[in-house]
Amino acid sequence: MSAPAATARLPLLAYVYHPQSFAPLSIVEAAEGVCRLLWVVDGAHPDAAVMRRLLAKFGPVIDGAGATADEVAARIAEHAPAGILSLHDADLVWAAQLAERLGLPFHSVDTAVKLTDKHAQRLAFEAAELTVPAFTVIPAAMDAQAAARSAEHFPFPAVLKPRQGQSSRDTLPIASLHELATVIGDLGARADMPHEEYVLEQFVPDASTPLGGVGFAPFVSVESVVEDGVVAHAAISARTAFRWPFRETGYFTPSALEPELQAEVMRVATDAAAALGVTIGCLHTEIKLTDAGPVVIEVNGRPGGGMSEMLERASGFSILRTALRLAVGDPIGLRGPVACSRIGYLLYVFPTEDVEWIDAVEGLPGLRAHAGVDEIVLVRGPGRRIDWREGSEAHVFHLTGTTADLAELRRLIHATTTVVRISGHDEPVGALAERGT
Repeated sequence: MSAPAATARLPLLAYVYHPQSFAPLSIVEAAEGVCRLLWVVDGAHPDAAVMRRLLAKFGPVIDGAGATADEVAARIAEHAPAGILSLHDADLVWAAQLAERLGLPFHSVDTAVKLTDKHAQRLAFEAAELTVPAFTVIPAAMDAQAAARSAEHFPFPAVLKPRQGQSSRDTLPIASLHELATVIGDLGARADMPHEEYVLEQFVPDASTPLGGVGFAPFVSVESVVEDGVVAHAAISARTAFRWPFRETGYFTPSALEPELQAEVMRVATDAAAALGVTIGCLHTEIKLTDAGPVVIEVNGRPGGGMSEMLERASGFSILRTALRLAVGDPIGLRGPVACSRIGYLLYVFPTEDVEWIDAVEGLPGLRAHAGVDEIVLVRGPGRRIDWREGSEAHVFHLTGTTADLAELRRLIHATTTVVRISGHDEPVGALAERGT
């Protein structure tokens, strides 16, 4: 059978594309031999409109801008896809609505809401009797005084985070009722801030011993595959030390956890998936390590950012390819965790001290020469503004690759701040307005 004929026999997948998720060529590569692609995009998003021409090279494109779910579902149905998939938080509910109309397997609408709404998720955990820190909602546009009154009896310290958001964007520590009022007032005064709801959550204390490994954060994530309602875990990924306030500086897999703790982490991740009613798909579950045991912080209804590539470098197993296979009904039968021959990593590098503007980034060639460095991507070079409120996304550069062991990984982490020198400055008061920024 010729290659074109074999490709024509592959099942068709309606892929709901978002420009802030997996890159088109990564999706196309993962789909090879698995499925053909029907792209569903929102042309109202400027980046999606720009990418539309590229997407069309790899399959038909349906633009859902301005259309109802019924209208988009009818257009998708004309192509008779075998499955539907979205791997971006903002599109999960819409994709679930389309799947419901098309009769295709995906998260239910109720589950998709719980996967993308932090308050709904915590209510589900509470109902399932999982360990959940105290939480409450701060409504959109609530003024500082009203916010303080609503949290008068809340147990501080706490964490304030957008009800819907990712990458630690605008996630802030709150030490007291007075500080909550101040932060809410500051957020409301920012001209660039959308009015959105926040969740105030009691701070989960760190473990008193380095459960995540010496020098690493007491925080892990679990990459899981849910098939026919059965949860299997592909990997546990660890975190490098966090940067204030809650910015992740990097990930690596496999983790440095002891076997008993690994088993407990996976058990908690399984319970969380069941609490949300997940029956199919790939999950990214974030878990805090504490003296009282692992505590689920958040479950995401898609692979973690950078996790698929990192795990594939370490083990050869692709979460992205697995997600595509699941969506078109290809049996997975995972009996994880998968074996890793090396440690895969993704590291985010920030200035030594937070600054508003980057002046120089020196030493990248020297870092690139280190063993285990596959790729370095400069995200914010000289002249670029950097805002810590954007969370982990507000980094200067990131690097990916593999190391033979944890000692080599620690040496590489050290080199990111000793071999590379990042300098910058703060803008004088009033200068931003003069620049029109």
